[in-house]
Amino acid sequence: MVSKAPAVLVTSAAAVVSLAATVMSPMVAAQQSYPTDDRGFINSEVRCDAPQSAVAFSRTEQSIVAICVDRAGHYQYRGARLGDDAVLVVVAEPTVPGEFFAQKDGATYTVTAKELVIRSDDWVRTEPVLQFGAPPQLAVEMPGSRPGGDIEPTPPR
Repeated sequence: MVSKAPAVLVTSAAAVVSLAATVMSPMVAAQQSYPTDDRGFINSEVRCDAPQSAVAFSRTEQSIVAICVDRAGHYQYRGARLGDDAVLVVVAEPTVPGEFFAQKDGATYTVTAKELVIRSDDWVRTEPVLQFGAPPQLAVEMPGSRPGGDIEPTPPR
């Protein structure tokens, strides 16, 4: 006598695995990590041009963003939508510690370690951050500086 139970179990298991793969694939895509270094996202347009470095970079479910700074202290917002790879590169500015602001064509972009907020006159979209990086601040010698700093001692009176 041959039992059909193993065939039914295999078919049921295959259906469960197929269903799990269908349900999990968007979650896996949303949790995908993008490799980064001191200039932002590797192999991406959301990467600071040398000699710039990234002061912050983040990934949400819908976007990746890098905030770049050059040696003169000029900031740049580099962002991309993950759905269609649309890229935006504009001037940025720090507003408060850990927050950066950029704008283009009536839309504003505010980046923090917790979220990316995109605003227009008609809508606001808040994207929670899934991946965030801020390289440790390196000591950079500024032009005209010297060991011990540029503070002159106060002459005695």
